[in-house]
Amino acid sequence: MKECPIIIDLKLDEKSLKAIEEIKQIYNLKKIGRYALFMGHIYSIFGGSVKRVASSSGVSTVMNAIPNGTAKEVLNGAGKVVISEANQTSYNIYMANWEYFYQSFDAFDKIAQERIEFIAFNQGQAHISKPKEYKFWKAIYLGCKYNAK
Repeated sequence: MKECPIIIDLKLDEKSLKAIEEIKQIYNLKKIGRYALFMGHIYSIFGGSVKRVASSSGVSTVMNAIPNGTAKEVLNGAGKVVISEANQTSYNIYMANWEYFYQSFDAFDKIAQERIEFIAFNQGQAHISKPKEYKFWKAIYLGCKYNAK
């Protein structure tokens, strides 16, 4: 990316301000989408285990052993549940499709960038008769990067 040009006395019209708001929404949606993807992936690995453990026969065995079982039986049953759950979580981490996860994560950037380029291109075309606004939108389209020193 190149540095953004300095445009002195730039005044954006209503169309441009709406386009900037749309770009802000795209960035916010990208953040929300990435968060939702991340949380869904984490839940698929760890979250399902809460349901499995609560409904598995291991918990039932432990709970049934408490009223009339010895401490050794209770601890033995609880140990089996913990080991089983650790094994299941390890398996879930191993089986998770990390390649697709990262590709999906990166896709949010690509989709957002394409949409921003589309908006900037259209705004540039709409403001061709206004040199400063045109220069602004052309720079956005080309992916300029603001560098505050």
